[in-house]
Amino acid sequence: MTVRTTLPELEHGRARTTRAWSAAWLLILCWPLWSLLDAEPGIPRVAWAFGGAALLAGCWLMITWRMFSSRGDTPRPWALAGLLGATLALLPVLGRPWAYVCFVLVVSALAASLRPVVFTAAVVATAVVDVIALWVLGAPFAGIWWVPLVIAVQAAVVQSLKQMGVLVARLEAARAEVAQMAIENERLRFARDLHDILGHTLASIIIKSQLAARLARTDPDRAAREMADVEHATRQALDEVRRAVTGYRTPALSEELDKAARGLRAAGIELEVSPAEGPIPASAEILLAWAVREAVTNVLRHSRAGHCWIDLSVDDTAAGLEVRDDGTPPGDGSGAGRAGHGLTGLAERVAEAGGRLETGSLPGRGYRLCVRVPLEES
Repeated sequence: MTVRTTLPELEHGRARTTRAWSAAWLLILCWPLWSLLDAEPGIPRVAWAFGGAALLAGCWLMITWRMFSSRGDTPRPWALAGLLGATLALLPVLGRPWAYVCFVLVVSALAASLRPVVFTAAVVATAVVDVIALWVLGAPFAGIWWVPLVIAVQAAVVQSLKQMGVLVARLEAARAEVAQMAIENERLRFARDLHDILGHTLASIIIKSQLAARLARTDPDRAAREMADVEHATRQALDEVRRAVTGYRTPALSEELDKAARGLRAAGIELEVSPAEGPIPASAEILLAWAVREAVTNVLRHSRAGHCWIDLSVDDTAAGLEVRDDGTPPGDGSGAGRAGHGLTGLAERVAEAGGRLETGSLPGRGYRLCVRVPLEES
């Protein structure tokens, strides 16, 4: 049985992928450096070019990696200053090829580090500097006029992606809060039910016990009757608690599917249920209901999914359940974030019934929980 990574690793799984893609943008250095080497420059120019490129790459990685982290709202100014300085220092060495591509990194770094108003002014300054550099380096007008347009388009796209990232982060936080509220509401409901069941009975027990204590010496017979009533009320309360706990501990499959639909809908997750082709025996239905409760709880708390599928099946020998989601797995895809007391308890119940529980990540993305319970042994 496979397991998932811890919850902190789950939260940073997407960030690691985004950081890797941001590092790939450094490949735009290849064209200016190749053009420089093709001209057979001297050793000082090569050292200057590769030293500046190394400084620029280091600052770029520092900016982007910090942006896609929990501290993304606190960029490091020295990294932005180093990237801008390296960009300007490379213009005399790498020439026009570098002037045609450098603004890609510069605009992205500015968007990651500056507020919108300051970012707009910085983009205008970048366009002016780039146009002047191309003009000084001998570029014709036909090779200059479109550069400010491209810079403006890139600035708009980068700023939109940044705002989209903020909105996605807020949405994920809201979904996590909705899932937590669903859990808290269930706890409150259980507490309210226990209070309704035991409140009146325990109050009656207290009154009768106090009365019996006062009558113990003056009217022993009545005190004995009162204590008998106390015993009866206590047994009745115990039976009511057992019935209440049994109702919680022995869920019905239809009720669990209804709860799953409501909970997933509240969290913004679409649910599709494929019913079994025939009736499922009650003994197997209890285990499948437990599996639905545990699987949906994990989807709500850990998956960040958009869709969830529940497939029920039954044949002459066994009843089955499969729950899948399209949540993004963590970095290593192993799935430890979903292994816990709930899955352990479910595995024990399924094993006692002679069944089989399988869990693990799906290829690409998503998670799968599958339970199969023999009808004869369940």
